[in-house]
Amino acid sequence: MKKPFLFLIALLISASAIAQSEYGPSAGQQNHNLFSGTGPNAGFGIKGGVNFATLRGSDKDVLGNFKGLTTFHAGVYTQFSLGNTFSIQPEAIYSRKGIERNDSTFRFDYLEVPILAVFNVTETISIHLGPQVGILMSAKEEDTEVNIEPLNTFAYGVAAGAEARLSIFRLGARYNLGLEDLRKENNQGQKINQDLKHGVFQVYLGLGF
Repeated sequence: MKKPFLFLIALLISASAIAQSEYGPSAGQQNHNLFSGTGPNAGFGIKGGVNFATLRGSDKDVLGNFKGLTTFHAGVYTQFSLGNTFSIQPEAIYSRKGIERNDSTFRFDYLEVPILAVFNVTETISIHLGPQVGILMSAKEEDTEVNIEPLNTFAYGVAAGAEARLSIFRLGARYNLGLEDLRKENNQGQKINQDLKHGVFQVYLGLGF
């Protein structure tokens, strides 16, 4: 499961490198557009920021009292302009989610790949919407590794948000709605159907090149 996602990261990095050499400032492009010299809000770069993570669903009461966890995410993106108002933006993001419960912190580390449609509202403001998939890399309670066998290691969901661009800087906010259940088995290895899903609000800063 991990190899396809590592391949996607390598692919994004390779695309960024090719874009920099063929379409970057040295090639005379001034607005970071991979496919034309005039379309706005396109390019490639790095991004990172804060996660405000929690768990949602009809079965969340089984956890008792818990609160969300403030964590982080970071990764790379590349954005392909298909005109003056529309772009496609794939990303590869390392994202930490979790909760605090019973004086313990539960952390779930994911490698996620959103594929976003980007609609330019103005020259500097855009709306992002699209699906994302991911893989659970590890889980911890405090600093102790947790067995991930009872958990769904394949993640999928929807991401939506908005972004403002100023020069090479990108400031955005996004909500990631997880659609897969966190657990697929109980601690005895029996299959369960438990409505308990991730929900993450993100604020990020990006650099475009």
